[in-house]
Amino acid sequence: MVRRGRPPAGARGPTRLRGELLRSLDRVTVELDRGLRDSVLPPELLHELHRELRRLASGFVVWARLVAASDGPGVVELARRLRRLARLVGRVRDHDVTAALLGRGLRRTTRGPEVDRWRGFLGRLREDAHTDRELLRAFLTSERQAGILERSRAALALTLRSDAARGLHHVLGEERRRRQGRVRRAHRKARRRPSVERLHRLRIRIRQWRHLASLEVAAGTGTIHPPTAAWRLLQARLGRLHDLDVAISSVPEALAEAAPSRRLRDERRELRRLVRSALERLGRLPSPMQGPSAAGASV
Repeated sequence: MVRRGRPPAGARGPTRLRGELLRSLDRVTVELDRGLRDSVLPPELLHELHRELRRLASGFVVWARLVAASDGPGVVELARRLRRLARLVGRVRDHDVTAALLGRGLRRTTRGPEVDRWRGFLGRLREDAHTDRELLRAFLTSERQAGILERSRAALALTLRSDAARGLHHVLGEERRRRQGRVRRAHRKARRRPSVERLHRLRIRIRQWRHLASLEVAAGTGTIHPPTAAWRLLQARLGRLHDLDVAISSVPEALAEAAPSRRLRDERRELRRLVRSALERLGRLPSPMQGPSAAGASV
């Protein structure tokens, strides 16, 4: 049942939020340290690290508004550094997905000169990915040694404002309206012209909305109109579409008509059809100031 109205009593909301962010920080610490010990930086580790870094950075944006005004800028800077780490991890993760998609196409191709050229292309791609992995490892090591995790933990131990409980209720509501507004605008633009850039932006905006909703639930303040299954499915399909766009754009022109490349384009074409259909079906996001009846309104 949707919870509305008064903020949580006392400091329960901020305390719960602090606990959620500490758990996220613990997961980041475990994955980061495991990655620095591993000579390979496996794809599943990068996936988990990428996700947790994004979640932690999103939470710190809210946390910065609950601490003393003099401490807020430092927490915002930590959020910025965590987002930067997430972007770098995400780029290497994209290379893994690209190599997997292109390699899958190779396995379905018959032997011949085309296969040899494709295999050579994959080899160069993997060499580039290895170089990027080493650069990422160096950057992660640098940030770890600079104490980013310790500073993040210290930020979560900062003294909160006296009105933090009520302030949290206000901040989450304000952030919800802002993020839902961004989803609405991105949806309108993508519906009018579903370009690669606009669809990618919409995926990011839905993801940010989901991050905020998870913080609301963790803080015990409830959430009004969290992302429905239809929006979550759209985000997943947009993620897959993004992976295909990245993979296809990496194929050199000389191999554009190779069988693996054609198969990827066919898959992308069908996925774009499903995405366009979903964009048309999804109506306007309800405003936090309106009741459930607004859910069916058109964009």
